[in-house]
Amino acid sequence: MTLLHRCSTSMVMRSVAWTGLNGRCSGIQHQRYNISTQAAKSMLGFSEDTRPSIRELRNAYFAAAKCCHPDVVNQQQLDGAEDNTSFDFRDITTAYEHLLNGDHIEHNPEEADNIVTRNEEEEYRDACKTLLGLPAEIVEESKQNPMFRKWLTGNTDGALYWRSFFAANGGLAQKLRPPAGYLGRGKDAVVRKSDTRRKRGRRTTTSK
Repeated sequence: MTLLHRCSTSMVMRSVAWTGLNGRCSGIQHQRYNISTQAAKSMLGFSEDTRPSIRELRNAYFAAAKCCHPDVVNQQQLDGAEDNTSFDFRDITTAYEHLLNGDHIEHNPEEADNIVTRNEEEEYRDACKTLLGLPAEIVEESKQNPMFRKWLTGNTDGALYWRSFFAANGGLAQKLRPPAGYLGRGKDAVVRKSDTRRKRGRRTTTSK
């Protein structure tokens, strides 16, 4: 692992530790600045009257993020492309989260629950391990960490490297499937009494 990797990885570990000590902050403002819905849609290639699905929004964000990768930008400049207008990765993320968190998309609960495919998750896990030397869970935790996000907006070599990684690997969108079982249902999930009675019955039968 290079010195750059070690320094940026150390920053991530400190950020995750900070989150663990302080808990998850509610109502965190992830956006760099306020953006209009029209501008956000235009940035991601949607017309003003379009209400994309979650999958359509993710796909548009992924495509736009890849266009922000330094290799792509440099190649466009070398090719002398006329339409080489590119947005900063941070601007793309602001547009994506504005549309995702507002009433600007078509909500489909079933689609939302299965938005990350198994293959997508496996590819992401491999990329995190190979390119960052970190488990995917640590990277996902960092995405939601306000301290890490602030660091990511900087122009250090480490921040630029991580932004390049995210540009090629789904940005700051969710890339891991929720865990199965009660822990995956979220804090607001309701556990039915019949479920707990069945579990107690099985434990009693086993003990006998």
